[in-house]
Amino acid sequence: MKFISRLIMAAIAVTMLAGCVENLDESHYRVECKIASELGTDSVSLMLVMDDYNSVYRVATVARDNDSQAFVFEGNVEAPTIAYLKFSNDTVPMLFVVEPGLTQIDISPNGLVISGGDANHEYMTYLKTRKAIANEKQRLHQEYLGHVAPDSTIDVKLERQYFSRDSMLTDSLERITVDAINRGTVASTIIFERYVKTLTSKNLQNIHKK
Repeated sequence: MKFISRLIMAAIAVTMLAGCVENLDESHYRVECKIASELGTDSVSLMLVMDDYNSVYRVATVARDNDSQAFVFEGNVEAPTIAYLKFSNDTVPMLFVVEPGLTQIDISPNGLVISGGDANHEYMTYLKTRKAIANEKQRLHQEYLGHVAPDSTIDVKLERQYFSRDSMLTDSLERITVDAINRGTVASTIIFERYVKTLTSKNLQNIHKK
């Protein structure tokens, strides 16, 4: 998997900038995607997902704009719409929401930054929270490995504490996912598509039926 895929899927250093929607026409959108030149993308395609993933509409494939140095898409949508970007040097698309107004996406070796309307803010807030919990699980795991190394010892009480903390973090991951899906928003649909398979059968039962 290439670097952009790893960057997006991990949501490294996600930054949310809400309330930055430019006052364009009520249904007009503008998406500006800036990608660091060292990531080697020559063109980007914007795809709109229609009818609950039953159809996909390709808006355009564009090259980097010489003036703005961004990949720019413009059009009209009546309401926030699930979309994804496909990169010329990668096979894994980046999901987001096309909303009336201005959405800016910046991808660099240092991270992913998205600014735009409420739907993208909701989606990225979920990703940031998810990543923080996942990072804590990883930190806890590394700490535990240090205690069980060949030259270390760990008693039963401490081991139970580690497993209890890890279980609590796992429950938190599932809880924020269920809560996000049950909001029933356009961002919820993306979260469902990406993360429903991470839920246990018990928590799957807690998802509200559409």
